[in-house]
This record gives sequence, structure tokens and C-alpha cells, in this order.
Amino acid sequence: MFSNILVAYDGSPTSRSALTQAYELAQAEDADVTVVTVAPTVAPLAALAPVSVEGLRAELDRWARTKLDEAKAAAPDGMAVRAVERRGHVGDEIVAEIESGDYDLVVLGSRGHGRLTTEILGSVNNHVHYHSNVPTLTIDAVEAGTLSRFEGARVAAGESGAPRS
Repeated sequence: MFSNILVAYDGSPTSRSALTQAYELAQAEDADVTVVTVAPTVAPLAALAPVSVEGLRAELDRWARTKLDEAKAAAPDGMAVRAVERRGHVGDEIVAEIESGDYDLVVLGSRGHGRLTTEILGSVNNHVHYHSNVPTLTIDAVEAGTLSRFEGARVAAGESGAPRS
């Protein structure tokens, strides 16, 4: 059913649960797994602060590499995992990675922000759901740490016209 799975990972509890679910699904389906981590941009106003923008950029890049190393180390024995590091707006970069590969499932953790917070700050998960043609499996915050074998996960299709849950 799935042969090429993309999972977004940032080290948060829900992304760790998403990673676990992606690895379990990949084992069950004999699928390939790619882990993507996005180093966010340094805010333009940081240049006005008494900090080094180059230093901040380097720190964000180190953070992304560390997260990718964590994700690869968590893979089951014998599973080859491709790692992709991107920079920029997290939602846009995940969608760009989806478009650049031949993925047939995207696994994401959800922070579980309320409606108001999501309206103000936005949601990477919503962005990916609405800008991708690939089905997504979302691991909700309340489910993280309690999931076993895909229980409680939500599956939604992108713009391909398949139903969303």
C-alpha cells in the first residue's frame, strides 16, 4: 500500500510518536522512510539585536543535524533511513520535500494547539494537509506516548479529492 514514507521530525513528543509510527508502518509495508527536519529561518529582526545572525544560523543548522541523527538512531535495526535537512518556513519546506520526492504517505505530529493559537500562529500540520496531494497521517498531542500500532491516528488525503478525516 505504501512504499515511500516521509516523516517530519523536530524532536517534540508528537514528532517522536510520528517517527515511531512511520517506522512501524514502514516495517509492516516494507516501505522506504525519509526523515525531514527543517531549520527555521533566522528572523529578519534578529539583525537588530546584539547577536550574531551567522551564529544563530549555524546553531539552527546544528540543531537540525542533531535531530536527523536522533531520528536515524531511533530506526529499527537494519532499516535504512534517508535524512533530509531543509531551511526555511517549516510548512513550505515540508511541502517542497513532498513535491520533490515520490512519497505516498506523510506522517506528522500535531502540537495540539487550540483553535485560537492556531489562528494566530498558524499550524504546520494544517499547512501540509492543505498544500499536499499526498495522504497524511497525523499523530495528535493527546495520543503521543499512548499509541500502539496506529491507534487513534488520523489519516487525511491532500488535494487529490480523497476524503479527509
